[in-house]
This record gives sequence, C-alpha cells and structure tokens, in this order.
Amino acid sequence: MSSKQPPLPADEKAHRVALAALGKASRVKMAFGLLIGFLLLFLVLRYVNVFALLSVLQENLRTPRGIALALLAGVAYLLAWSVRGIRWKLFLNPIGKVSVLKAIALYQIAVFINFLLPVQGGEVVKCFLLRRSTNIAVSASLPTVMLDKTMDLMPVLVILAIVPLLGLEMGIVLRVLLTGVGVVCCSLLFIILLAILKREAAIGLLNKLTGLLPRAIAGKVEGFASGFVDSLLRGISQPKIFASAIMLTAVAVIFDGLYAMLVFWAIGFPIPFGTATFGYITYKMYHVLPTPPAGIGSAEAVGLLVFSGLLHLPALQVTAMFVVSHIWASLLIVVTGLASLSALGLTISDITRLRTIQNDVTEEDTFRPDEKERAALRE
Repeated sequence: MSSKQPPLPADEKAHRVALAALGKASRVKMAFGLLIGFLLLFLVLRYVNVFALLSVLQENLRTPRGIALALLAGVAYLLAWSVRGIRWKLFLNPIGKVSVLKAIALYQIAVFINFLLPVQGGEVVKCFLLRRSTNIAVSASLPTVMLDKTMDLMPVLVILAIVPLLGLEMGIVLRVLLTGVGVVCCSLLFIILLAILKREAAIGLLNKLTGLLPRAIAGKVEGFASGFVDSLLRGISQPKIFASAIMLTAVAVIFDGLYAMLVFWAIGFPIPFGTATFGYITYKMYHVLPTPPAGIGSAEAVGLLVFSGLLHLPALQVTAMFVVSHIWASLLIVVTGLASLSALGLTISDITRLRTIQNDVTEEDTFRPDEKERAALRE
C-alpha cells in the first residue's frame, strides 16, 4: 500500500498558505511588541530611582495593612471585569440564551487573550468560542461585542471632552496618545451611526474592509457584513438593554476607581477616590490601542504619563503603584483566564490554533433575518 498522500486541492492549499502567513505575521508582531515593551520599561526605570522604588514596595507591601489593601484591590479588579461580562450578556439576550457564568467566563478568556497578544484578538476569539458552545453565529455575536465596547467608550469620551476644559498640561506624547484613542473611538461610533442611518452604506464599508483580508479567509466571511449590520441594528433597537448597560458601566467604573485607589493606598500613598477614578479611566483608554504582550512596559509608561504627567502625582509613588498593579493584575488575569478555559473544557492550544478558528466559520455564521425583520430594522 502506497504511503504517498494525494495532492491538496487548490483552495485547501491556499487556505494553509494564508493561515501560515497570518501565523508568521502574528509572531513578528509579538516579537516587535516585546521589543517596544522592554524599551518602555527601560525608560521608566531610568526615570525613577530603582532602589528607592524597591524601598517603597518593601516598606508597605510586607505589612498586614498593605497585604489587606492589595487583596481588596484584587477583589475590586475581578468585580469590574465580572460586571462587564454581565453587561455583555445583556446584549446577547436577544440572540440566544447564555448563562451569566458562561458570559463572565468567556469575557475573562477574552481579557486573557488580549493580555497575551499585542492586538485585541480576544474579542473575536470569544465570539468563536460562543459559537462552539451555544451555536450563536459569529456574525450575530460580534455586533454585541461592539455595543459592549461602546459602553466602555462612554467614560472615555467624557474624559476626552473635559481634559481640555480643566486646563491640564499635556506633553506631546500624551497628546499623540489621546489623539490615537480619539480616532479609534470615533471610528467605532461612525460605524454604528452609519448602520443606523444608512444600512447599505455600512454594509458596503464593511465589505471593503473584509476585502483587505487574504482571499482564502475573505471567502469564509462572505456575506458577513450584512449579517453584522442587521445584528447591530437589532441590538440598538433595545432601549431597556442600553439603560441597564449604562448602569452596569457606571458600576464597573466605580470598581475600577476602587482598584486604583486601593493599590495606591497599599503602597503607602493614599489618594482620593475621584482622583484615582479619573486617572484610571484615562489610563485604561489606551487599551483600545495595540500594546506589547502582557502590557510589558506600556502599563508603567502610560501610568506615569497620566498620573504623573497629567495629574502631577510623584513619579516614584506612581511607578510603585503600577509595578504592583501590573504584577497583581497579570496574576489575576492568568489565573481567571486559565480557570475559565478549564471550566469550558478548553486549553490554550484550542484558542491559539488558527486552523480551528477557520474551520468554525461556516455559512451558518451569517445571520440572515427575513424580509419582515429587515424592514423593521431599517425603520
């Protein structure tokens, strides 16, 4: 019996070539991101006295008070992400039944993936995982991700609006970062508004964007744009859901502020809740931009820019806070991410294999409402 394998079909060969190219590009981006991250970390450590930094950490974190405050901060951190998972479930309710625990677990997996990768790939991965576990089409769940992220943009837009009015001095780096975040926020809002006002124009724009993908992958998402826009309109037509989502967003922001405040208190530098909340919202807005894997260097650098450069807090204490925050948050993200994967019967290899994700994208992933529902959506 011959062991020679039959030649691959042309389309299958094209798929493998495209996926190999994407995998290589991801590795290059990760390597470049790590290089940038270590460079930022080097610059931060050059900016502060490392021995004084270690002294501050040892003096405060080895005390029962410091440990207790750090543990409370961890609770606030996990509650902030859990509330966002519940908020995402609100947008999923009109398209399928998802338990609260599963929504939170998928949300934590997305946070874990975003933590590991230099791009925000976790949002897409959680839609594929949702498809595998509940049969909800990817094109139907992706708009819920956009709507969920729009809720996080609300406090960001408020910050972008009031910072110039407060007369706070911003350096060139901070201005560039604010501009970049503003462009991303406005782009997302533009797609949502375009979908509301001109459905066909929004579909045409998304078709052009998917056309930039490799041909083998673009073929897999053919018809995605119309399903995406119709699902987006479906979610927008639920005002009660939006009202609840706004309230949950406010709760999540409160927990964010508590987390930042408690970590500052843990390193022996108590600051008011309002200052911590304002600074941490401003800091978190940069998460919509690509960051180095695990946030290496970027967390400390951006934290210094915001809390020291914008709010004029001492650089030593700010750096100490973000060193502790970065290590503590990283541990929480990894533990909860792995626990969530285990709870869903998954492993890291299941979510990093591009091949698996590609095979999950089928014609069933295209949401196609009937004509009556299309007419209702257009109205």
